[in-house]
Amino acid sequence: DNPKRFAFLSKAALELCTYLNFKPDIAHANDWHTAIIPAFVKRMYRPHPLFKNTATVLTIHNIAYQGRYNRSYYFNTGLGWEDFTQDKFEHYGDVNFLKGGIHFADVVNTVSPGYATETSEVPGGYGMEYFLNLKGEDYLGILNGADYDHWNPETDKLIPSNYSIDNLYGKAVCKNALQQHFSLKQEPEIPVIGIVSRLVEQKGFRIIAECIEELLAENNFQLVVLGAGDNRLENFFGSLPGKFEGKVGAYIGYNNELAHLVEAGSDFFLMPSLFEPCGLNQMYSLKYGTLPIVRSTGGLNDTVINYDQKTGEGTGFKFQEPSCKAAFNTITWVIDTWYNRKSHIKKLIKNAMQQNFSWEKSAGKYVKMYNRALYKVSLTVHQTVR
Repeated sequence: DNPKRFAFLSKAALELCTYLNFKPDIAHANDWHTAIIPAFVKRMYRPHPLFKNTATVLTIHNIAYQGRYNRSYYFNTGLGWEDFTQDKFEHYGDVNFLKGGIHFADVVNTVSPGYATETSEVPGGYGMEYFLNLKGEDYLGILNGADYDHWNPETDKLIPSNYSIDNLYGKAVCKNALQQHFSLKQEPEIPVIGIVSRLVEQKGFRIIAECIEELLAENNFQLVVLGAGDNRLENFFGSLPGKFEGKVGAYIGYNNELAHLVEAGSDFFLMPSLFEPCGLNQMYSLKYGTLPIVRSTGGLNDTVINYDQKTGEGTGFKFQEPSCKAAFNTITWVIDTWYNRKSHIKKLIKNAMQQNFSWEKSAGKYVKMYNRALYKVSLTVHQTVR
């Protein structure tokens, strides 16, 4: 009954405005769950004086989830059947809440410029690429911001020692604590690759599962895994410490304090996502001087600068193809760089910690988007008055 629940939630949010006599400038919907709000505003609430000039914005966080259900649920929305059409809510006979939201919203955005490009094409748009392209300049990508109040090695209260770009001693303390916690060999010269993630298909860990045992057997590095999700992936990564004693540690589940320790104590952070609308852990990793190893997709591609072996420039390591071979070669490249180009590792860490993905930058872009949506509505209202 999720279609009923979220249609009710969306309607209640707008009804609450009438009870409070609150005049919203912007009704900002997120994902399919509230994507019906723009349609409610334009079809039901526009005559109300509180909503006469209200603009609507829809943010797509993950286009794979569209709220597609049996058409019978459309009746519960209260919208007219004239909007149950191929360009609006109808989708192969079903109702598609996200599709309707894309049509009715004044402006649509997603959570990174790279993901905006990917979702405008096949297969990244999951069937919505045509409708997103119809929005033209009213579909854009704005990168999510990182919360540095909670994720900052200089002030983090959940790690054993704070540190900064000018004094990395505390990072060595955190690495030792991480190795000790997971019963790894406490040797500072061995690189640690950390993972904090949902262990699911989207995050690319089936690819890693295909090659990680060979990588561990052939290379001198340690692996720490914190995550949960698919049972098979949980079982696979959960069994690795028994196969590679002293080289692998695993915690199946989620623990916030431990997540901070993994970020601070690891030397590298692995995110092999098949697709990633934005991603936050790579931003945290950069701030903690923990070099990201990512696939070039969505927000990962937008936020990580690939290592240039000639100059030592960059902020992390990237691979293109979502394949075992590409991941294997890149991780091998990472380990080789750690042992044979130490000066480059130091340069990468310094570059990484200088990156700033605070919400201050992103918030300014949201304000511009809001103003764009308001301008569109003002034109519509003016034309209606004329």
